[in-house]
Amino acid sequence: MSDLASGRTGDIGFERLFARYSQPIYVYVLRMVGDADRAADITQDTFIKAYRKLDTLTDDASTRAWIYRIATNTAIDEMRRRRFTTRMDPDSPEHDRADRGPGPEEQVMARTIDVRVQRALGRLRPNHRQCLILSDVEDMSAQQIGEVMGISYAATRTLLCRARGEMRRELAREGIGA
Repeated sequence: MSDLASGRTGDIGFERLFARYSQPIYVYVLRMVGDADRAADITQDTFIKAYRKLDTLTDDASTRAWIYRIATNTAIDEMRRRRFTTRMDPDSPEHDRADRGPGPEEQVMARTIDVRVQRALGRLRPNHRQCLILSDVEDMSAQQIGEVMGISYAATRTLLCRARGEMRRELAREGIGA
């Protein structure tokens, strides 16, 4: 049994889980649904579910995949209830880059590229967007992505390849890349 789930750590384990994963889960969900308020609600629901199921966590090594899986399922359930996805607003402050570079020209160029990348990402199929975010933003391996998405390693590799192809096409529509 995980230290997070063991009875002797109880709420302290959940506090550690929340402290470590609340911000990354929020950012992940925000990129999935494209709306800050919805992302905050989904993140909150994710941690409520995690708290209720903390005793099902078997080891600390699987914690990351476990919490991302809960977040993924919660986001998908919410999107199904709404039957649509909201496009990301590239002008909202949640999408600003942390490091804009030293000069104003670089700031303008970075902002323009970031807006176009966000727009392209928002046009991807939800499972392609999810796979790319987990791989390229969350830096998960194909094995970890498969655990989060509930698919095999081979299916993950195929999905990632197709998602990257779709992203290349969308970036080309935005005038980025070859």
